[in-house]
Amino acid sequence: MNDTVIACPIRRRLSAWRNGDWSGASAGLDKWLAIQRDPLAWLASVHQAQPDISSMRMGPRRVWCVFHPEAVHALMVTHRSDLRRWEPSLCMMRQWNGRSFMMREGAQAREQRQKVRPHIQPPPVDDILRLAQRWSDGIPAGARRDLDLEMACYSITLTGHALFGLDLSESAEPIARAVRILSRVALLETSTGLPLGHWFPSKLCPRKRWALRTLRTQIESVAARSTRPLTVHREDLATLLMAAHQSTGATLAWTQLLLAQHPTIRDALRAELDGIDWRDITRLQDLQRAPLLRAVIQESMRLYPPAYALVPRQLSRALQVQGHTLHRGDIVMVSSWITHRDARWFPDPTRFMPERFLGEHDRPQGAYFPFGLGDRACPGTGMAMLDLAVSLAYWVTHWDIEPLQPVQPQGWFSLRPRQAEVRFVPRAGASLRGMPDRAPMTVAA
Repeated sequence: MNDTVIACPIRRRLSAWRNGDWSGASAGLDKWLAIQRDPLAWLASVHQAQPDISSMRMGPRRVWCVFHPEAVHALMVTHRSDLRRWEPSLCMMRQWNGRSFMMREGAQAREQRQKVRPHIQPPPVDDILRLAQRWSDGIPAGARRDLDLEMACYSITLTGHALFGLDLSESAEPIARAVRILSRVALLETSTGLPLGHWFPSKLCPRKRWALRTLRTQIESVAARSTRPLTVHREDLATLLMAAHQSTGATLAWTQLLLAQHPTIRDALRAELDGIDWRDITRLQDLQRAPLLRAVIQESMRLYPPAYALVPRQLSRALQVQGHTLHRGDIVMVSSWITHRDARWFPDPTRFMPERFLGEHDRPQGAYFPFGLGDRACPGTGMAMLDLAVSLAYWVTHWDIEPLQPVQPQGWFSLRPRQAEVRFVPRAGASLRGMPDRAPMTVAA
């Protein structure tokens, strides 16, 4: 990884097209193949051709890729009631998310989110630090690990403790591997609206069956062992465990890779953390004492937003957006991967510059949305930010991460580092001030 410019090149260049140049079934097939080869490259190519809003035919539907912040905000907030998730994609996602609160629409979705939100609360800060310490104790000095898998397993275990009062450390790796497979399957299925069944000539078919079986087995185990309110609906369990893997885990991995690449920023962050007594940190608002820590996480999620392209949505009525007429039945896609990397809103967009999030800014609404927008934004944003901040503080204080090869982004259903093999090098004598003792983590009924 480069020390000054973020190593996230597009691996393949796709020839740009003019709006309306492609039509018919063959055009739809070409685009679908391009998405499967490299969705990040495909999005970049569309953006290069038309940086604000672009339309194309894909099969029987017209698809709009929306990148301009004002248009993103208009569609996701102002006109949110006029868009519904594209039903074929929704059906594919229900294979593992069932009819959880994330799969619902309209008033029913808002009502279900309101019921779930009070139960999505972070664990005590002491418990996050204890888990990070316990997990860290299991990593030998100089160990070579897949950082993405390591942080995914850690985050699943943290979520299991926080939301369900359970120790999922033994189950975390099979859950993480199952979610990784389903992320690849989801890209294929949600972009086509076709389920990956026995008829499809791919090794993904048996892997998908194993992943679904594994996830269901683990969910049944959690539901049988926990008495927490969130376990009442099994579909919600799958959604929450996958969210831990795809957001907290991925962001912890990306952020540590970025800090390894930028030692000056890493050292400044460590200096800030040295001045914090963690006995004084009990809630998200207390992290105002660590502005660089927050800014590092925000900048990491700008460059590598876990949900880099939101699930396609379909218009229920015609809309005018930035001079374009979007018709009823058209499909709309927005991508934080593209909008976050537009030089108009973030100068020098591929550089890791946490100072973007220190002090005031004049970015338009809709320019930054790592957790989504409006009432469809992730209901666990507060929990995720506290988990990320406290966990990152521990990991960056106690370990140097040495990437063993260049790391590329992999745009499956979520954005993950590909082949993120690293070496864990302990920092002798390093410790956070105010670390709790090694007493067992709090488990509440």
